[in-house]
Amino acid sequence: MITNNFKNSEIGPIPNEWEVKAIDDCCNVFTGGEAPEKYSSSQDNKYQYPIYSNGRECYGYMETYRISKDAVCISSIGENTGDVFFYKGKFTPIIRLKIIVPKDNSIDTKCLYYLLKWNKIDGTKNGGIPNINADDVKGIKFPLPPLPEQRRIAAALSDIDTLIQKLEILIQKKQNIKQGAMQSLLTGKKRLKGFEGEWCEKKLGEIADIRTGKRNGNEAIEYGKYPFFVRSQEVYKINTYSYDGEAIIVPGEGNIGSIFHYVNGKFDYHQRVYKISDFPNSVFCKFIFYVMKQYFGEWALKQTVKATVDSLRLDTFKNFVLRIPPTLGEQCAISKILSDMDSDISKLEAKKLKYTAIKQGMMQQLLTGKIRLVEATTKSNATTANIHFRRSVLAAEIAERLYEEPTFGHVKMEKMLFLTERLCHIDIGSHYHRDAAGPYDNRALRSIDSQLKKQKWFDVKRTEKGNRYVPMQNHGKHKTYFDKYFSAVLPTFDKIIETFKTQNTERCEIVATLYSAWEDLLHSNKPFTDADIVNEVLNNWHESKKRISQDRWLNAIQWMRNNGFAPKV
Repeated sequence: MITNNFKNSEIGPIPNEWEVKAIDDCCNVFTGGEAPEKYSSSQDNKYQYPIYSNGRECYGYMETYRISKDAVCISSIGENTGDVFFYKGKFTPIIRLKIIVPKDNSIDTKCLYYLLKWNKIDGTKNGGIPNINADDVKGIKFPLPPLPEQRRIAAALSDIDTLIQKLEILIQKKQNIKQGAMQSLLTGKKRLKGFEGEWCEKKLGEIADIRTGKRNGNEAIEYGKYPFFVRSQEVYKINTYSYDGEAIIVPGEGNIGSIFHYVNGKFDYHQRVYKISDFPNSVFCKFIFYVMKQYFGEWALKQTVKATVDSLRLDTFKNFVLRIPPTLGEQCAISKILSDMDSDISKLEAKKLKYTAIKQGMMQQLLTGKIRLVEATTKSNATTANIHFRRSVLAAEIAERLYEEPTFGHVKMEKMLFLTERLCHIDIGSHYHRDAAGPYDNRALRSIDSQLKKQKWFDVKRTEKGNRYVPMQNHGKHKTYFDKYFSAVLPTFDKIIETFKTQNTERCEIVATLYSAWEDLLHSNKPFTDADIVNEVLNNWHESKKRISQDRWLNAIQWMRNNGFAPKV
């Protein structure tokens, strides 16, 4: 990565090597057509090409397609006017979309998508209902980096988008699992091992004290000591408290039955918020909290009192009927399972927020040219000493993430360093050779081991399983440097670590070797096939590579393409 000198342009300062382009200069613009008469709601052999409407989601599937190439689409009318979307080739756009397809290969479509998404499109200038016409789209101007840099920007941002999407899928999966667990555990349909006996029915008013608070919303302060529950999901602050202990908090109006808080400590609450507390020793508060989250909403909507907004009365809470396990132990055990699930989901949601913030920062830096992604072979102006220190910092982070894995040792460290350098487009001063375990730089690895020990981050110990990285007293203290040097490539780095964390050394060797051979063929500027890449590995590297079958090499090439690990010029 390098910083950059800027020049003034009609759209503001841009890097010296960048240009300003209008959509009409370099792209064709189409308008989505009418909805097709024949389409399927699901993908099958006949109807396999997606239909997109207004950019949000798949409308259905057709037997044919209208757009054959990757394209950027813009919502052209309504409240979502100006929203930008990227779609893979072979699809049909319908009404409310403007479609942008580059005229030639001088523009990376995915990078164009990010550039247009970052440089907001105004859909209000035409008056009335927000809308964008074809001429508006053609006149949009944007900064354009050189093609190799476009591809690197697109790859970096695509990597973090992939991480965010995977987290969203995982969060939804865990939420579905939790929902299934609640349905079975909170009804007694599934009993935990070691518990028996009949569940009993109780009205909430029989087992809890239920009352509203005495505070107004305007009593909230910015830096109060205690939580202050008002009528929204957000928790405010206040300097006094009226209750100290376990309680369930439910707003009495607005969003009926959808907001619940479990609290254990000192807090206060609004006059239109209900506190449910003071359960007998035979009832576990957290269990009642989960029962209410699952079933109270449906009950509440049937009992709501229509006023200015939907509201609930005290009797609605008192008459709510719950089924309760006969022992406190079973209630606690069920609550522990559900609480652990909540904790897992919260950690994933926090991780998603972190990556979303990182993506925003990356877009701000990369799409304005404040940070430039350069080829791995391009040398920066940094001193050799600084490059070697940065290399050791990178190795320390890899070791920190992987040292507990049984597959991690000297050789795998070398492969992880190689893949990180290449895929993150960073220069760490390595010179890789086509050795038996290559790509390999033995001199660099010795230097890294020495620096890791000098900094007291990691020591390398020889064991019966090979050289292992053992934490020293300062391990983890490299992170300040890691964040300074490598924060812009963190999503790609995380992807590499997560992908190869549990992979054995041979698998890492296969991918690294293919990447190196593939990259060399790309730089030759001659046409080649997958078979040529494998031939390069088997016949122009080292005899040891022939221990791995040709089919494994070919399958690995396809896996690299599918997972975003293929080299690019």
